Amino acid sequence: MNLHLQNTLPKVFRCLAAAALLLQAGYVGAADELDLAVKNGCIICHRGAEKLMGPPYAEVAKKYAGQRDAAKILAEHIVKGTGPAGQGWMKEGQATLPFMPANSAVKPKDALRLANWVLAMKGEIPGLKQYVTERLAVSGFVEHQLDLSVEELRKFPAKDVQEISVVAQSPARAGTTETFRGVLLRTLLEKASILSPGHNDLKRVIIIAKASDDYAIVFSRYELFNTAVGDGVLVYFEKDGKPLADDEGRIAMISSKDIHLGGRHVRWLNAIEVRKVGD
Repeated sequence: MNLHLQNTLPKVFRCLAAAALLLQAGYVGAADELDLAVKNGCIICHRGAEKLMGPPYAEVAKKYAGQRDAAKILAEHIVKGTGPAGQGWMKEGQATLPFMPANSAVKPKDALRLANWVLAMKGEIPGLKQYVTERLAVSGFVEHQLDLSVEELRKFPAKDVQEISVVAQSPARAGTTETFRGVLLRTLLEKASILSPGHNDLKRVIIIAKASDDYAIVFSRYELFNTAVGDGVLVYFEKDGKPLADDEGRIAMISSKDIHLGGRHVRWLNAIEVRKVGD
C-alpha cells in the first residue's frame, strides 16, 4: 500500500465515524405514529392487512379487541418481544417468524403510542405512500448536480445497469436469493463528477445516502472507489424482476458487500449528498 495513503486513512475514517454520529444525533423523534413505526423498523415486518414476517396489524387488533389492558400488554411485547413461544401467529399462518424479538431501543411511552395505533388498525396502514420516492437527487461537492427519475436510471448504458444477487439475511427469507437491478452508486458519482480542487480533497470526501423518512447512511469516497465495497453499492429500481413496492419506494439502495446488509439498506432513497469533511 502507498505509505502516504496509508497514513491518511485513519483521518478519513475518523471523519466518516464523526459524520455518522452527527447523522444519528439528527435522527429526531417521530411527529406521529406512522413516522414512529417507520423509524423504529416496525413496517419491515408488519403491514396493516398484508402478512409479512409478522402478523398484520388488523389481525392483532382483532385478537386483542375488548381485552383488558390490551395496549399495556402489546406495548410490553413491542419492547420485550414475545419470547420463544411467540403468540401463535406462525401456527395460525399469520407470520413467518415464530416470535417477535425485543425492541429495547423503543421507549416505553413510544411503545404505548404504537400499541394504541396498532389496536385501532382496521385495514392497510394509511399514509405509507407519503414515503414513496420517484426521483433521486445527487448534490453537494460535485461539478454536475443530478435529478434522476426511475426511467432515467433505467436509461443508463447496459454496462452501468447491473444486477446483483445476494442471499437474503432476513429471518423470513434466510437462505433464499434476491436479485436487485439498478446502477452502481459509483457510476452516479462519476457522472456527477466529485470536485477535487486541492491535492488531498478526495481523501476527505464522504457520501451520504438519505431517505424520505430521514434515515441516512454514510460511505467514504475511498471505500466506494478503492475497495470491493464499491462494487456492490447499488441504487436499484427492481427486485426479483419487479418494480419496487411502496415499502421500498421506487428507488432504494443496498450495499451488498457488507457483512450485514440491513445497516446500509436504504428504502425510499431520495438524495445522495457529497460532502468534504475535516476543514
